[in-house]
Amino acid sequence: MTEQELLDMFIQERINMLIDIFHKNQLNKSKKEDKQILQAEIFIETLPDKEKKLVENYINSLICQLALEEAFLYQHGIIDGMKILKYINKL
Repeated sequence: MTEQELLDMFIQERINMLIDIFHKNQLNKSKKEDKQILQAEIFIETLPDKEKKLVENYINSLICQLALEEAFLYQHGIIDGMKILKYINKL
C-alpha cells in the first residue's frame, strides 16, 4: 500500500465516522421527508428495466462524485489547518 493509498483510506474512514455522527444527530428528520424518499423508491422500482437501470446508474455516479469531493475537501481542510498552525507558530 502506497503512502497516498494509506492517506486516502484514513481520510475516507474519518469522513465515514463524521457522517455517522451527523446522521445520529439528525433524528428530527420529518415524516414528510421519509414519505418523499419512500415515494421516490417506489417510483424507481416501478420503472421499466432500461429506465430503472439508467436512474440507478445516475444515482450511483452522483454518489461516487460526492464521495470524491468530500475526500478532496477533507484532505485540503487538513492541509489548510497545518498551514494555519505553521503560521501561528511563527508569530
